[in-house]
Amino acid sequence: MIKNKHKKAIVDAAGQKEKWRAGIMKAREMLLGNLALLSEYPAQTFHERKRAEFILSRYAAMSTVDPTTDRMHNAIGSISGKIGNRNLLICTHMDNQFGLNIDQNITVSVDRVQGAGVADDNLGIATLITLPDIFQKLQLEFDCNIILLGTTRYHGRGDFEGIRTFLRKYGGKIDAAINLTGLCLGSLDYFCSSRVRCDIRCGLQEPEIESSWNRMSESNAILVANEVINSLNSIPLPKKPKTILNIGMISGGERYSTVSRDALINLEILSDENTITDHLCDQIIDNCTDIAAKNGADIICDFFGRHKASGLSSSHPLVKCALKTINELGFKPRTEYSSTQITDSLAQGIPSISIGLAEGTGGSTSRSFIELDSLEQGLLQLIMLISKIDKITEFDK
Repeated sequence: MIKNKHKKAIVDAAGQKEKWRAGIMKAREMLLGNLALLSEYPAQTFHERKRAEFILSRYAAMSTVDPTTDRMHNAIGSISGKIGNRNLLICTHMDNQFGLNIDQNITVSVDRVQGAGVADDNLGIATLITLPDIFQKLQLEFDCNIILLGTTRYHGRGDFEGIRTFLRKYGGKIDAAINLTGLCLGSLDYFCSSRVRCDIRCGLQEPEIESSWNRMSESNAILVANEVINSLNSIPLPKKPKTILNIGMISGGERYSTVSRDALINLEILSDENTITDHLCDQIIDNCTDIAAKNGADIICDFFGRHKASGLSSSHPLVKCALKTINELGFKPRTEYSSTQITDSLAQGIPSISIGLAEGTGGSTSRSFIELDSLEQGLLQLIMLISKIDKITEFDK
């Protein structure tokens, strides 16, 4: 008898999954339409207001969603649950990491969607504003309240200020959070390392003498920056706890015939241990002070974006739900350190995960794309996950 009941449950679950898949297929055109419309509202970090207004207008078009915003121009949509005693946050960021001069138009073909920012940024927002329609098409109602959050100030100097402000000002308790990223389907992040970012600015103290053979044979800011990089590479890093110094970008100079007066190094320090990142910050300052003195240069270390190491374990109910969902769809879960905005929600004690929605290639050029077949799987993953989480009695176990 028990065996028959188990077999019936498996059959019912399979039938429900196919029903949801069919409903998602019907909502695909709306999602692609929202994805195309997003390209008409460029949203460079610190300049997201127009895109936020568009997102709020999409929320307002659905009778089930209550749209609101805050001083950071976060786009917030609330869907009341049947019981409403718990709050599930589904979030992603709305800003792009490239400039307004980048062509953001998208191209839709039979098997893929292609365009700048499609895979990295815009897919998450398009999914967020299409979710209420998907819920209606699938006739889904949940016991918990669903909060749809499109955040501002994510990239670079924005440093997750959008979600940080939302969490600080939100009046109720967030019981769990799901962050959406475009890539990659099957990825699951639920822990993050200690992180500090640093802009190291190297400048010459002497006045510029352009096109002087003698002057150009002496120091320049790019050579000073090179010394800084060598000093960074010479710092001994422990293997345990795992620690990384990552140089993300180097820039400087103006043209061939001019001495480089300024150079910039964008650095990120990552470690499993908070005290190690603090120690490395001190060591980097000491090294830069010595290099500046020896080269007659000004070197400024500007540290920002500090986040502490935090996370869940694989035994947490939220993580178990996500792992089970990914396995049920036939994917092998891929877990790694998160660099998404769940670093803030985890630090505040909110059980949080980040999942990918599609397969493809990221980037800020027209070569960025997502595969449509994988997107349907990604949306099904999200619906299955929300449904499972809705049945958990304790999020913060």
